Amino acid sequence: MRKIAVLLTSVSLGLAAVAAAPTMAAAQDAAGPNLTAGTTVYDSEGTEIGLISSVSGSNIVVTMNGKPVTLPANAFTQGDKGPAITITLAQLTAAIDKAAADNAAALTSALQPGADIRSAGGTAILGKVKLVDATGVVVTTPTGEVKVPKNAFFVSQQGLATSFTAEQFASAVAQANQASAADDAAVAAALKPGVEVRSINGAAVLGTVKSFDNANVVIATASGDVALPRSAFNMGASGIVAAYTPEQFAAAVAQATGAPAPAAETAAGDTSAAEAPAN
Repeated sequence: MRKIAVLLTSVSLGLAAVAAAPTMAAAQDAAGPNLTAGTTVYDSEGTEIGLISSVSGSNIVVTMNGKPVTLPANAFTQGDKGPAITITLAQLTAAIDKAAADNAAALTSALQPGADIRSAGGTAILGKVKLVDATGVVVTTPTGEVKVPKNAFFVSQQGLATSFTAEQFASAVAQANQASAADDAAVAAALKPGVEVRSINGAAVLGTVKSFDNANVVIATASGDVALPRSAFNMGASGIVAAYTPEQFAAAVAQATGAPAPAAETAAGDTSAAEAPAN
């Protein structure tokens, strides 16, 4: 299974979120504020917020502290320095934080196994949620499974959706399937008795391949043998890797053999203790 890249999304705030302070309409000139890409925008007190990065209809995307924030065009007026919103930077920041928290809570509630996932426009169902973990969301599609980062999802009026159009998602799944097939072929070629198997980041040697079939790979360790699912193996820069940290592998060996597994042979600077199992 492969991960697919996520399209950049931004926090989107409605007019109500930026209308908490008195309007500066009296300062607006007849032509209105200059809402074009590259223009600096300010808050109601003249503090710089950031640059407009793009304009799409009535949606103005402003880069604020390196992150995109979408504001409605009617939230802007003409201030002394240039285009300005009608609230302070502190109020805008608070509104963004609240919107992000509300979005996260809604997304957690919506990301349930079996839930339909719609395209960015909400017109097409791309697949269903299979499982959710700290590393992303596994999506079941007619052409296979793919793991997508959580930040690719949001809750739309139609329900759970992604930042991908149907065409973009289909292309990403196809690329992920091709990469997965290539990796599976590489693993199949490398799986030979006696070959070392390393931890998920490749720093620690977990054991050596004893035998394998289409479903499982048996790993030999000093404490005994343990069978792991074939799907847990990938090719890393240092060879075959299993989707386990040394600690997780030791626990699997202990469960299989009834005896503690020996400490894994760890390379200098190993940070695998902080790794998470891949799916």
